Amino acid sequence: MAHYACVAIGISRYQFLQPLSYGDADAQSLQQFLVEQASLPPEHCLLLTDTSPTIGEYSTYPSRENILNWLETVGQNSRVDGNDTAASNWRWLFFSGYGVCWQQVDYLMPIDGNPEDIPGTGIPVQFLFESLQAQGNDNLLVLLDLNRSPGFETGNPPGKETVELAHEMGISLVLSSQLDEFSHEAAALGNGIFTAGLLEALRYYHCDTTLNNLYQYLRSRTPELSHHHWRPLQTPLLVMPINTPTKGFILPLIANSVEKEKIAVGTNGAMINSTGKETNNTGANSSTITDSSTSLKGNNTSLVPRNPAPLNEIQSKSGAIVSYQNDRSGSDSTHESWWQKLLLWGGAALVLALIIAAVILRHRESFISQQKIEPVITPTPQALLTTPTTEATASAPMPSTTLNTQELASKTANSDPIRIQENQITLAKAKGLIQPNQASLFSQAITVARKVQSGDPLYEEAQENIGRWSLVILDLAEGRAKQGNFQGAIAAAKLVPKDNQSAYAKSQQKLEQWQVLFKQQQQNRGIIQAARQEVERYQASSYNRAILILRQVPSGQPGYSEAQELISQASRTIYLIANSRAARGDWKHGIETAALVPKDTPHYQDAQKAIARWQQSSK
Repeated sequence: MAHYACVAIGISRYQFLQPLSYGDADAQSLQQFLVEQASLPPEHCLLLTDTSPTIGEYSTYPSRENILNWLETVGQNSRVDGNDTAASNWRWLFFSGYGVCWQQVDYLMPIDGNPEDIPGTGIPVQFLFESLQAQGNDNLLVLLDLNRSPGFETGNPPGKETVELAHEMGISLVLSSQLDEFSHEAAALGNGIFTAGLLEALRYYHCDTTLNNLYQYLRSRTPELSHHHWRPLQTPLLVMPINTPTKGFILPLIANSVEKEKIAVGTNGAMINSTGKETNNTGANSSTITDSSTSLKGNNTSLVPRNPAPLNEIQSKSGAIVSYQNDRSGSDSTHESWWQKLLLWGGAALVLALIIAAVILRHRESFISQQKIEPVITPTPQALLTTPTTEATASAPMPSTTLNTQELASKTANSDPIRIQENQITLAKAKGLIQPNQASLFSQAITVARKVQSGDPLYEEAQENIGRWSLVILDLAEGRAKQGNFQGAIAAAKLVPKDNQSAYAKSQQKLEQWQVLFKQQQQNRGIIQAARQEVERYQASSYNRAILILRQVPSGQPGYSEAQELISQASRTIYLIANSRAARGDWKHGIETAALVPKDTPHYQDAQKAIARWQQSSK
């Protein structure tokens, strides 16, 4: 393991469990992306799947024995460039397969994992994490696409211990779903839902991938993929210890020769991959791509057949016109041909004459009525009653005065089929722009709908749509604000038009509030980032300083809950470091370290009790 920047394990055909569809494809897809698009040398990416080839004399079949042998491989971590530092160097472990919890212990199930003997055939997550940490000081990213199907009855759903271990050991972890959710696969994607979202994110950010933008993409995109492919909601879970660099690039061991720029193929990847088209370059889908063209070998493309078949062997297909030759004399054939031509041309002339006569008779009355109307110069109100200008004037009683020009124009426009069709096209175009959760597209739809002007057909319908879409934009803005995305909420609120006065007034009120909250959020993010940068792994005093910085985040402001969570993590880490030193008999340093746990933190009382015990033991 220590010789590899990434280990990708994917299992589909379990020996004692129900097979998965795309476990091995998930690992192959990730490995192929890292090698082909992220320029990771193939020898630095270990692939363990059902069908992965051997490496020299060593098997890569993902059995328990083989996986443990690879994990226990001793050696220094390979680096592409000797100038790489531990702060910027990342190692990845990816696993796609079954996971289970047995007696409060989480296990990954290898291909020979047996639900009847989980401790004897599974791989404890704690052992996995300890093996990873023992092989270097690099930043670790563990990606677990764990299948926790309800049909897997043995043990409890895993995840709780895995999350706790990641916090304690300072390992960055991304689980494919929340602890109360399940991971799913989709045939249209050719991957698991989580892995499909992961590949989209990596293609989008490419070498600029950070832990923060990776998780933000997955948190947004994975539920969308679940919904699109008719699967239950699935939202990834991130564990990001306080000492994790959130802004550094996290792709494993990218060569310096690789230019760090986003690839264009990922710009619209969120929509492309939902249909499975963007994954054509991955190993997961390479086996499913077939040539849709039909082989033309042996087909005669000439207009004249090379080897005409005998007449008695030609069989006409139903509906086909077959040209053939009979045994009658040439004179009979010529005579019949002449009569056929005569009948054909005579019939055509008769049909044409009937069509012309029908057209003349049909329009005769309109020609006469036009001649009668031409001498009329100034119609009287009584004449207007008999003139079929509109259906409204013919059926409704006329007032004592004539209709004014504007009313006539309006009523004429409302009954104009051409104008109605144009407005229908306009509204259809506006509706076609709309996509859920896209405030800017609702705004564009409103702009198009405004082209239906007052007095035009369907004007009222256009105004109803504009009013409704304005409320949708406001709802989207409020939804973003509830999620803490104040920048997105502000952008959406500015799109609420004045057409709907009530929605516009409310958006302006909210806009002022969100601008204040966004400013506070930016300030508090700076505080949290400063606290993260203060931390040095295994140095208790650095965690104590980070806690003092985090306490600067005011209660009730954006980022406060995150700061409190990090304070809890930091105090626990200090307490664990103190326990580690005391366990070695170093009572003095254990007591000094425990004293660094600040008051009003979750582990302060535990630290004080430990200090009292260690003071007694040191006497």
